Amino acid sequence: MKYTPELDGIRALSILLVMISHAGFGHIVPGGFGVTIFFFISGYLITSLLISEAEKNNHIDLKKFYIRRFWRLLPPAIYFIIISSLLILFINQSIKVSEIFAALFYFANYYKIFIHFSNVDGLLSPFNILWSLAIEEHFYILFAPLLAFTYRSNRYYQIIVIFLLLPLLIRLGYALIFPDLLHEGGYTYTATEARIDSIAFGCFMACLMHKPAQKEWLERHLLKFGYFVLGLAAILFSLLVRDLFFRETFRYSLQNVGLFLILLNVLFNQANIFAAIRRFLALPSLTFIGKLSYSLYLQHWLSMTLISYAIGLNKLSLAWQLGFWGLTIITSLISYYVIEQPTIALRRKYGSNV
Repeated sequence: MKYTPELDGIRALSILLVMISHAGFGHIVPGGFGVTIFFFISGYLITSLLISEAEKNNHIDLKKFYIRRFWRLLPPAIYFIIISSLLILFINQSIKVSEIFAALFYFANYYKIFIHFSNVDGLLSPFNILWSLAIEEHFYILFAPLLAFTYRSNRYYQIIVIFLLLPLLIRLGYALIFPDLLHEGGYTYTATEARIDSIAFGCFMACLMHKPAQKEWLERHLLKFGYFVLGLAAILFSLLVRDLFFRETFRYSLQNVGLFLILLNVLFNQANIFAAIRRFLALPSLTFIGKLSYSLYLQHWLSMTLISYAIGLNKLSLAWQLGFWGLTIITSLISYYVIEQPTIALRRKYGSNV
């Protein structure tokens, strides 16, 4: 599977949504939607790579897959956890071993829901940002073996459909049974079983585009500007409706469908307008931000904690903004060049080409 710079461009837009939202503009910039885009792109890319491996080698090597995931995710995460732990220890004078364990072994989302990470001088712990990484890893622990064992029989479509529908049913059930516990950022936003449909929609698109018959059907029926506009309308509607029940149940499903229609056209529609969009997404500045997105995602939250502790939580002040963005850029570049880049050779040794 060849490198697709447009995917890095989409990652760049996603991380910018997240960072700008956390930088004090969450009332106008949907940071949570940026994470949903990350989920979708991750599902599409990982599944495309796995299917390409299956087509090339007639099987999926799960051992190599998990080794690649280890070298892709763990080194920057361990670096982040060490620095965050030292910061928490310096400010709080103590740190819970259970919090480090949850951060390191991808249980941060459930720890955040049911136990809660300790505040750092009244601020949210840097470990809170790890909830989304936990969801991704939980999904691939389940999905990669299922895809490997069912790829030849094509039964993996049934598995993906389950992943598409079950989280919505879980969100609806939780909202109906525990309406008093429903709040944004809670269980329906953070739990693995309630959010993996966003990843599964990306997987679904990858599977469809790798099968000639389905790909031809999609190209004939859905690669149209009207469906692109429909996807945009779905996203806009999901962001404008403020009803809590809708936002914690149907919002994510509607966004997933909208992203499916939008990204399908952006990546594969050959019309001039989409070619222009792809050229924009492939700009070197955007693709570099996209490559940096993992480090940016981790380091921006740590930087936010440190700057807020040092000069206060006035996010709209010039000093806070300069400190936040400056420290985020510096620490992210260190993470990318010192931690991430040296592991590329190790990942490629086990079959990675991205």
